Amino acid sequence: MRSAWRRCSPWLLMCLIAGCTPPAQVQPAQSFAQHLYIWQRVWRPAHAEAIAQSRADFQALRLLSLQYHLSSTGPVWTTARPDWQLLASDQRPVTLVLRLDGQLRQLPTAAVLWQQLTLQLAAAQQAGVKLQAIEIDYDAARSALVAYRDWLQQLRPPLPNHMTLQITALPDWLQSADYPALCQAADQLTLQLHSVLSPSQGLFDSTKAKQWTQSAAANTPCPLFLALPAYHSALITTADGGRVESETPLPIAGQRQALISRPEAVADFLSWLHRQSLPQIQGLVWFRLPLPDDQRSWPLQTLQALVRGEVLTAKLHTELTQDQGRVDIQLRNSGNLSATLPDRLRFRGVQCLGGDAQHGYQWQQQGAEWWLQREIMREGSAEAPRIAPQQQLTVAWLRCQQLHHSSPPTD
Repeated sequence: MRSAWRRCSPWLLMCLIAGCTPPAQVQPAQSFAQHLYIWQRVWRPAHAEAIAQSRADFQALRLLSLQYHLSSTGPVWTTARPDWQLLASDQRPVTLVLRLDGQLRQLPTAAVLWQQLTLQLAAAQQAGVKLQAIEIDYDAARSALVAYRDWLQQLRPPLPNHMTLQITALPDWLQSADYPALCQAADQLTLQLHSVLSPSQGLFDSTKAKQWTQSAAANTPCPLFLALPAYHSALITTADGGRVESETPLPIAGQRQALISRPEAVADFLSWLHRQSLPQIQGLVWFRLPLPDDQRSWPLQTLQALVRGEVLTAKLHTELTQDQGRVDIQLRNSGNLSATLPDRLRFRGVQCLGGDAQHGYQWQQQGAEWWLQREIMREGSAEAPRIAPQQQLTVAWLRCQQLHHSSPPTD
């Protein structure tokens, strides 16, 4: 017995020690506040539903309020017309954004700017909107950061006590020794990670965004937000160069090249970001609120999936609807990511007489085998249609006594 006890006692002692040692702490993924830009000058009834659907995932709204931009006759002011009553009933904190054209030779004086802003502030406050900040969106040149900081300091005296002064920042500014001093004039910076490269390089680069984020987190002494894309745009080729068309169609003739921001690339960046320890970064701001008729914004379901940390996936199903010998072929997407049209869809038919197809498809047949073949898009042509999450698209019809789908949709 004593011999057995001596043999077991070291093992028992180790078990007791292990049992008294607290388990190693698991570091939780860093969580971020989620804000959302609303960037339309004219508000429509569609805003009410979109804002209501966004309420569960976004804690604050930042909306375009004023623009000071160049025209053929010189700089002009353009005022947005938000639905203040809708924002008041929503009850989320609101930031008013002032967009200043980066090509301006001279910024407006603080007195002129506040004169333009007074009516917006009064309308918002009268409606009961929870105003929390003013944000200046100005793409200053790197060499002008000192002058920009001095200009921002002139805006502070008239600022209401309950509101903060925020600015957007460009990754290019990180190369300037004057960048950290901007926090002496602003209470918060939002680093823009989209649409900061030449259009030929796309709207968003996950690798560069990671580098910029690390640099900004190490060199920004005030609270930092990151602005991420939830939209697409187009490059219009003109005789005098090119123009970028985004949320507002431009009355310009010319070939349009689609500039796509991939949700998968943003998901890769978010996965990396949540594994970092960057306490300086307090939140994310998404550009922009998707409206149902906005052809260049991501579907709201895709944006919500990214915010919630869900896996992005498109799930295509083929559905056949038969009525008096005519069979309609539809593709339905039950996923949270827009789906590209498959190249080929195969069917087996009985007593088929023929039909028609659209969206680039053509019917082909060999015996009882029927298939839809999509033509290859030529380089530079319009982008193929995509099926948004929870939407369906009719792609063809065929007159048959019976028709059966014989293969799943494949890209």
